[in-house]
Amino acid sequence: MYRYISFTQNHLIMDQIKVFIKDFKDVPKLATSKLNLEHINSLKDIQQLSDQWQFNPSMTIIKREFEFPTFKESFAFMSSVSDISEKMEHYPKWYNKGNKVIVEITTPDVGLTIKDILLAYTMDNILDDILNEDIQYISQQSKLTSQSTTLLNCWNQNYSKFDEEISSQLQRNVNQF
Repeated sequence: MYRYISFTQNHLIMDQIKVFIKDFKDVPKLATSKLNLEHINSLKDIQQLSDQWQFNPSMTIIKREFEFPTFKESFAFMSSVSDISEKMEHYPKWYNKGNKVIVEITTPDVGLTIKDILLAYTMDNILDDILNEDIQYISQQSKLTSQSTTLLNCWNQNYSKFDEEISSQLQRNVNQF
């Protein structure tokens, strides 16, 4: 019985946080409901956010420090993120010093929302892309900025994968009974 309740609770949380996005330009239209701790933890798991993201005690700000081999990569990262942030109309607070970029994300007057988690997810993916590219100049952008559909498809597929895991877990639990 406990396992079924756990599944139901996960399913309800999933229904509350599942947001499929086709284009970053659709993000400004998203509702800006504050996420609670269960929502945040579920989204971290579903979207596989880096463990390096830190939350303040009131769960209103998400913060991370990114470190790059050189200033060139750090600036290319910022250039890539700024392009997507502009489309989202959702901007991080950041500080750059040499090869480090410190980022804070929040939705003003609300706290953490799906927009913040999406931006953190985007930054994680752009980081991987920048570190795996040969950056030639500081304003070079990640290929993900021009292939944002691919990035959003992965975001959307992560929900489906998580749904399948929950369904599989339920089936195992049912079989145990």
